[in-house]
Amino acid sequence: MPVNSGGGETLARKICICDSEVSYGEHLMEYLRHEGRLSRDIYLYTSSDMLLERENPRDTRLLVVAQSQYSDKIEKAGFRDILLLNESGVYMEKPENMSKYQSVENICDRIRELCVAREEEVTGGVRHSGPMKLIGIYSPVTRCLQTTFALCMGQLLAASAPVLYLNFEAYSGLETMLSRSFRGTVSDLLYFNDCAREKLAGQLRYMTEKIGSLDILPPVESFILMRSVRAEQWLELLRTIEKVTEYEYCILDLSEHADGVFEIMRQCDFIFTITREDGFAKAKMTQYEALLRSAQYEDIFMKTRRCRLPVFRELPGNIFMMTHGELASCVKELLEEEGML
Repeated sequence: MPVNSGGGETLARKICICDSEVSYGEHLMEYLRHEGRLSRDIYLYTSSDMLLERENPRDTRLLVVAQSQYSDKIEKAGFRDILLLNESGVYMEKPENMSKYQSVENICDRIRELCVAREEEVTGGVRHSGPMKLIGIYSPVTRCLQTTFALCMGQLLAASAPVLYLNFEAYSGLETMLSRSFRGTVSDLLYFNDCAREKLAGQLRYMTEKIGSLDILPPVESFILMRSVRAEQWLELLRTIEKVTEYEYCILDLSEHADGVFEIMRQCDFIFTITREDGFAKAKMTQYEALLRSAQYEDIFMKTRRCRLPVFRELPGNIFMMTHGELASCVKELLEEEGML
């Protein structure tokens, strides 16, 4: 019998799995539901006859079918896309097929790739919530806990609202901190935004990583690539993300490596700058604020919230535990003062 992973039916947005090996099919369905980042309903059928009896092929975006259940009836039924899970090791030219006996992560990645590559519309192109608020975080003072502060803020906000985090550092270190390899970087999104905008929403879902409830976009791989991106490209990407998603906040962990960083900051609804009390830090802040005035960016100066953090006895040792401890209490107080919590 069919099993639904949740959600209502939407035309041509379903993924159907057909496999008589029930435990395998259930495992794949559950993995797709929890790790797939696919805004699609997922159904499991244990026989091709039941699949054809219950489903209209035109309503199915992708059929994932075990080789033992693939037949002439399935082939001629009119499914838009089929991924065959090969059980014999003898591969066919059509349909698209891959070994069933490999990691579920690899199969899930291929399903995501097919859904993204063949996307025909900008999924979520009509925004239902209000405008996405941009939060810029930048300080000319180095080693001031800027990224720790930004991730803490993101996780606190994400507990009650959809939040996206984007890092503009030359060397973010996030892959190492998260102990995982990213599926792409924001460079890929910039490409899609320039050349294939109708596919950006799907690519965004495919690439997004999670830190608790906080969504993060993997940053560019080097400062060389960072400097090649024009300010207008960043701003256009942010406009597109606002259009095709329901994020309430987007946190920009900024650095001077980004072209037009002041233009980006000018578009922010909130700006937080971390300060310190030592002589070098004060001198850097004085020079930075003088530059804002001389370059006619007084509006950035005026809407910046300057944050002098206390000396913390202990900082979170785990990137997933930013919502607890002294730092979290300090950031939460700032957000409450700004009316964001």
